[in-house]
Amino acid sequence: MLLYWYIMNPAYNTTQPIHHARPAPPRRGRQRRPVRLLNPVLIIGVATIAAFFMLTLMAGVIAAAYLAPERIAPGVTVAEVSVGGMTADRAAKALQGLVAGQTITAVDGERSWPLALSDLGVSLDLDATLALALDARSNQALRPVYTIDLNQAQTALVNLSELANIDAVPGNPPQYGRALEIPVMLDRLRMDVTGELVDGVFELNMIEVEPPELEPLNRYDGATTIHVVERGQELALIAREYGVTVEDIVALNGISNPDLLYVGQELVIPAAGPYVPANVPPAPLAQGRSIVVSTADQRIYAYEDGKLVRTHLVSTGLPQTPTVLGDYRIYVKHVATDMRGPGYYLPQVPYTMYFYQGYGIHGTYWHNSFGRPMSHGCVNLPVDEAKWFFDFADVGTLVRVI
Repeated sequence: MLLYWYIMNPAYNTTQPIHHARPAPPRRGRQRRPVRLLNPVLIIGVATIAAFFMLTLMAGVIAAAYLAPERIAPGVTVAEVSVGGMTADRAAKALQGLVAGQTITAVDGERSWPLALSDLGVSLDLDATLALALDARSNQALRPVYTIDLNQAQTALVNLSELANIDAVPGNPPQYGRALEIPVMLDRLRMDVTGELVDGVFELNMIEVEPPELEPLNRYDGATTIHVVERGQELALIAREYGVTVEDIVALNGISNPDLLYVGQELVIPAAGPYVPANVPPAPLAQGRSIVVSTADQRIYAYEDGKLVRTHLVSTGLPQTPTVLGDYRIYVKHVATDMRGPGYYLPQVPYTMYFYQGYGIHGTYWHNSFGRPMSHGCVNLPVDEAKWFFDFADVGTLVRVI
């Protein structure tokens, strides 16, 4: 048994050949694998997402800047109303009452009258004014932009003429008058209403009116009536009572100031009708209706079948714009029409009858200085007289201007 154990255990068996052990192979470490590049699809996807978020952020910033209300620069004022730093909506509310209650001063030399902008037809052009304010620099003072209703302006100036006009009165010495040139002022307002009103003063255009010459009493040989002036009466009422004109009474009585009457004063009234000069021009036609305009007498005459049926004072063209002379026929009639020319604009001129190119007979609301040249070439009549002649004459009626 012992022998068997000995044989089976080589460490104690010296008879066994000794085998030299081979060196153990070196222990291998872990091999490094080569680094693989990221997937291109993944890179593109990540970049796309990042770009999307960046663009979204930028769009939000731009949209916020775009949608934010624009503000007026600091310190900006419009007609002394501060609008600096305001949005357009806030500035609009601040400027809404700019015209309401505002007045300007209409001036003729030392005379002046207050005139409300609203009565003159002036209104604020809010959009144009806000556009100027938004473009203005800091601390800039702006004037508002106005618009105007010329029809309303015309009415306001006609009403003002009742206060501003000074009648020319014949006598010894004669009294020269002054009259508003409404067409010229309307044209000024039409061209630049903002510039005309910027300083709150509106210079009136006035013309000097020469007094008419007194007609001697012996020029009237018709029937007369003596009227005794009573308390509270004035020439206009007396003239209306007898169906004559104030001019007729002034001429027949040599009155130097129509506003100065006294109780008990005796006035000679042409009771047979309006005053008719002795040198009445002959009728152009023996049959039918015709009209004669005398530039020398400043009168218009209506004839029917060779007989005079009506006459009245007119205003024909000024020396620099004379009324054409000759025989013409009415070629068109307008109940109301706009007229414009160099330096004037007249809306809705009533009862207009054109007889040659732009020359016509029409009603006149902008002056009452009939009996002397006042026009740009047309024949001016009071509105009520113009209506009578408008109804009297048809298209084709002969008009003779002498």
